[in-house]
Amino acid sequence: MNYWLLTTEYPPFHGGGISTYCYHTACMLAKQQIAITTFVPDDNVSDYKIMNTPEGNRIIHFNTNRSKTADYLGYTARLSYEFASIVQHIIQQEGKPDIIEAQDYLGIAYYLLHFKHLLYPAVKDIPVVITLHSPAFLYLEYNRVPTYRFPDFHTGEMEKEAIKMADWLISPTEYLIEAIQPYVDISGRKKVVIRNPYIVPDHKPAPAIDRNKIIYYGKLSPQKGSFELLSYFKKLWDSGFTHPLHVIGGTDIVFHPEQLTMGQIAQKKYEKYISNGLLRLHGKIKPSAIESELHSAHVIVVPSIVDNLPYVVIEAMALGKVVLASVQGGQREMIDHGVSGFLFDHTIAGDFEEKLQLVLSLPDEKIAAIGHAAKEKVAALYDPAVITRQKLPLLNEIIQSKHTATSFPFLYQNEFKPVTCNGELLSVVIPYYNMGKYIMECVQSVKAATYSPLEILIINDGSTEPESLAVLKQLEQTSGIKVFHKPNEGLADTRNYGAQKATGDWLAFLDADDMVAPDYYEKALQVLKHYPNVFFVGSFVQYFGDTNRKWATYTPQPPYTLVHNPVNSSGLVYKKGAFLEAGLNDKKVDYGLEDYESVVHLISKGYNGVVLPEFLFLYRVRGDSMIRKITREKLLYSYKYIAEKHSPYYTTFATQINNLLNANGPGFLFDNPSFAVTVVTNPENNSWLFRKLKALVKKNKTLKKIALSLKK
Repeated sequence: MNYWLLTTEYPPFHGGGISTYCYHTACMLAKQQIAITTFVPDDNVSDYKIMNTPEGNRIIHFNTNRSKTADYLGYTARLSYEFASIVQHIIQQEGKPDIIEAQDYLGIAYYLLHFKHLLYPAVKDIPVVITLHSPAFLYLEYNRVPTYRFPDFHTGEMEKEAIKMADWLISPTEYLIEAIQPYVDISGRKKVVIRNPYIVPDHKPAPAIDRNKIIYYGKLSPQKGSFELLSYFKKLWDSGFTHPLHVIGGTDIVFHPEQLTMGQIAQKKYEKYISNGLLRLHGKIKPSAIESELHSAHVIVVPSIVDNLPYVVIEAMALGKVVLASVQGGQREMIDHGVSGFLFDHTIAGDFEEKLQLVLSLPDEKIAAIGHAAKEKVAALYDPAVITRQKLPLLNEIIQSKHTATSFPFLYQNEFKPVTCNGELLSVVIPYYNMGKYIMECVQSVKAATYSPLEILIINDGSTEPESLAVLKQLEQTSGIKVFHKPNEGLADTRNYGAQKATGDWLAFLDADDMVAPDYYEKALQVLKHYPNVFFVGSFVQYFGDTNRKWATYTPQPPYTLVHNPVNSSGLVYKKGAFLEAGLNDKKVDYGLEDYESVVHLISKGYNGVVLPEFLFLYRVRGDSMIRKITREKLLYSYKYIAEKHSPYYTTFATQINNLLNANGPGFLFDNPSFAVTVVTNPENNSWLFRKLKALVKKNKTLKKIALSLKK
């Protein structure tokens, strides 16, 4: 078996449980003579570097900007794109693996899974398994991070979509499957609980415990239950409890609501208890000292309010220590209460204090018996030999039963009315108004398309320039091109007119000054023909003309699509029946947002679309274009009109829309959710002098014209 593992962490790049999991998994698989390759981001290399480890793992370190994506993709989006890029590059060099496994955290498999489901040959038939560890959309919520603020919102959406698109989900606990379900519906996904392998290291003989020594080992963070733990101990200390709490681990996690580190908060709020020695913040200690510190503990407390598989519990139990852990996490599946450790419930008042007093009262022989049972529990659940017997048959089953999905796995899709597409002909509709300067380049790009058969329909919307009319006469004599003339009615009506005249079952729009890459239509039609639940296809956008900037577009999904257009909506490829049913452009937003409204209308009716993550659409930027002349007032009117027209659909996502706008500002002020945005509002000057000047301008026609031109 040729097994590829995608991760952000692998020794010596330790970040936590993911790193531990990947190392132990690599050792387990290598022992079974499985060829394992692990892909790890590493900006210390300029491109990529391959090395082998003593445990038999081949590591591919790659630069997170090797494809030069930093200008148009924020870090987590770029990281995911580079994972997909390096995987496809190594496939070109060596051939395909049998299976790929990736972590959920940061959505690193998002673009790889998009390439797979968009039928890119290198990866379309490779099974991809997501192992659930610690999705940011779940953990950030508990750490009170503003999860709707960019780029964290987009990272969470990437994680959810990757989970939805994976062939299989593997979770080390039932708890995490239950915790994820409210955020992303995985009820119909193939999933299984397989514990993480853990190789128990050789430990030194355990010394005698220090009676009443209580240790919290781990980073101080809200998600780890640090606030609750400290409040419990404050209550105990105020009631005469004399035993200190030892906190071993980092204290530099930022608590976002206060914009302070957890250490700063603890030192400020619990200064009295620190000064009298009851709260002892040891900070990070050397790895070589951890075992002796834990060995000396009477009890190790794990008070997480949400957790998957805290390795501190495994490590402590493997040392034969008594662990007192919350039931709010996967740790409840690791401990048999009263036998191999103890559990308490945050939702029961006084439960922690009661269970702690119980543990502290245990005689030495009982502590030793629980420690022995804890060691046996770790061996029974996490021994690599046990995990191998569970995981290898599943992997072989996944490899043997691999198939290409017949339905695209969207996060959200409404029920839709099926449309019929039997023919092969693609109709490319080009709206035309005084575009004689650019139309030849546009037409040549369509004629260079690798897809056939296709027809080109140029819809002349009442052009007036002699040069543009002369070019049209020339095009009318060109084979494969139909030219239609109509009175000037605007872009919306012109697109709709062209759609009605199209004879193909497949439809594409292309503005007369834009162009397409040769393989755009071929790749788009491949997807449209394969998936009955995909109705339009777009791509990344390469600007040209006045700028050479790039725009990474996104598969249109709510709620983001309801606050900003995420796709190259002026150059999409459709199933024509879907466009005629729900995509016709609305002239009431014919300021440049008529194609955006069309996308909203389509997805509201279940006619979802996807984006090819390549620069296949070329958008000309010129100062005199319609979209460049759009004013703030036109934008405000258009956004209001679109939201009100599709009010029932917007209502479904009202809370998310409200949170997005509060976190990032008006939707027309941003266009890339993978980057952070900062919105500043400046109240209008209301001084006496300004009011007088404003009144004067209103009365003077010349000054009024000047003021309006400046306002644009």
